[in-house]
Amino acid sequence: MKVETVELSMDDIQNIKDAVRERRPVNFYCYTLTLEQKQRFQNILNVFLKECDESYLFNCLSYCLFELLDNASKANAKRIFFKEQNLNINDAGDYASGMKNFKDNLSDNTQHYKDELEAGKLQVHLQLSANDVISLSVSNNTKITDAEAKRIHDKIEKTRGYENVADAFADIDQTEGSGLGIITIVIMLRKLGLSMDCLKFSTTEDETVATIEIPKHLLKDAEELMEL
Repeated sequence: MKVETVELSMDDIQNIKDAVRERRPVNFYCYTLTLEQKQRFQNILNVFLKECDESYLFNCLSYCLFELLDNASKANAKRIFFKEQNLNINDAGDYASGMKNFKDNLSDNTQHYKDELEAGKLQVHLQLSANDVISLSVSNNTKITDAEAKRIHDKIEKTRGYENVADAFADIDQTEGSGLGIITIVIMLRKLGLSMDCLKFSTTEDETVATIEIPKHLLKDAEELMEL
């Protein structure tokens, strides 16, 4: 289903509930991530977790969801920006040069990127599923570069030495902004008693996928930790 309004229709709600009961994934799509679309995705997650009887995960997973959705949306827009600037996104020099202006350009030209994303069919895809694992997957249909993949891997590895988000400030990579988003996700999952393996990134020639997978047998311990 394509994201269009903040409020979920009765059909949307029933589809999510049926998907959980039937142990099949439910899918939602958008091109640009507006505030209204973020609120709609939040409503989707809320219905999903309630039907899974895991509502206590909402605060944690809604933060994680927004971070992954934002990353996916910006990744698609970044490809448009680099193409229009005649910059090679796989070249270290071009990448560093482009990233100096990308965020401001994106902020100043919202409608342009909306039009270009839709014209190029560059979507953000949310998939939720609940079998033996609660799974939240966010993908965008552009390939991540080797350098971007390394930055993500390095951020995740650095969290091994952090007790909390405050510990991360001295080490963050400023190239992509604050760099705290993925680090915060890992720390939040860890505070639920989950390992870093619960957050996974993969890429093909056609898409990049970020997935949070929480085995249901760990959820009882997670709920107890949330209550502490």
